[in-house]
Amino acid sequence: MNQHSLPVSFAFLFIILFGHSIFGQNAINPVIHADVPDMSMIRVGDTYYMSSTTMHMAPGLPIMKSKDLVNWEIVNYAYDVLSANDNLTLSNDKNSYGKGSWASSLRFHRGTYYVSTFSATTGKTHIYTTKDIENGPWTESAFSPSMHDHTIVFEDDKIYLIWGAGKLMMVELEADLSGVKSGTKRVLIENATAPAGENVGLPAEGSQLFMVNGYFYLFNIPCPTLCLTPIS
Repeated sequence: MNQHSLPVSFAFLFIILFGHSIFGQNAINPVIHADVPDMSMIRVGDTYYMSSTTMHMAPGLPIMKSKDLVNWEIVNYAYDVLSANDNLTLSNDKNSYGKGSWASSLRFHRGTYYVSTFSATTGKTHIYTTKDIENGPWTESAFSPSMHDHTIVFEDDKIYLIWGAGKLMMVELEADLSGVKSGTKRVLIENATAPAGENVGLPAEGSQLFMVNGYFYLFNIPCPTLCLTPIS
């Protein structure tokens, strides 16, 4: 390599290493080169926010930010440690590997951000709120039971939570998020897996409910039998 080619080579290397942050990234798959499961996403103004599952890892329940749905950065976590029990603090030879907190629901309502999750390790549903999603602080409300793959939705002053796998249940929450309002539990959809047919390995779960222009839209996903087949 001659001396005249060195500046060009260094410039090329600089672009490879740092071009992502300078020029941004075009939309390609995967958008994020990391494991970001069970996504929940909102848009507030011109900014998108997304939460994801961290299971046994801490800090947990990451909050990510993007302006274009392509370039993302982590701006916060909802909690440092989900709960101070032995499994989650790795005390007394205990652990919560593969457990901890699972699928979250991220929402914005009347100036407040809400992000919720559930945990078989704690046996509870956890809801975190803040006025400043990027800097916190977060306030936690937790109650039993642990509501699997739930989603939160607001209708005027009421807060509803939908959860379950296959059979989807619905409750109204207390206004202060301290628990389920008595007498509100009911079946929302008896068999949400039905549209997927009979070749199903896991029932419909991961619900995300949105209200747009007066209509409710409920998204979830069943897993076909093939998705449970080990690949070697």
